[in-house]
Amino acid sequence: SGIGRELVLALLKKDAKVVAVDLRQESLNILKKEVGENKNLITQALDISDKTAVEKIAKEFSDVDVLINNAGIIQPFKKVNDLEYADIEKVMNVNFWGTLYMTKTFLPDLLKRPEAYIANVSSMGGFLPVPGQSVYGASKAAVKLFTEGLYAELIDTNVGVSIIFP
Repeated sequence: SGIGRELVLALLKKDAKVVAVDLRQESLNILKKEVGENKNLITQALDISDKTAVEKIAKEFSDVDVLINNAGIIQPFKKVNDLEYADIEKVMNVNFWGTLYMTKTFLPDLLKRPEAYIANVSSMGGFLPVPGQSVYGASKAAVKLFTEGLYAELIDTNVGVSIIFP
């Protein structure tokens, strides 16, 4: 849904083969219904905060040229003192750890491709604090710094890296 949906639609218009993952199968079903029969679209329910599940999907789809880490969730609009640890962990697990798991798991195969790309979606919340969204901002700031470091590490390889701030 959201940005992910628009990315899939734009890539399919360019005749790209797309493996779209989402935590919710129902969102994928809606996407498939909207797109209709399209041999270039594969959908897969996946919890990107589950490292084992990410590793399993990477074995199935090892010939990826582009990885777009777009998944993200916000926290409840509450101050840190009022947040439950479960809410904090869920935001960090999806926004940061999910991005890290997807990147690290797919990176060995991306490095074998003639040309490959990683695009990580952060947020302006990773630059400027928003009261009631401190944990979300911290998770997106972590994605920002992780991606900038990854860019520097991969600069002399066949893998390009970008950070996106919608």
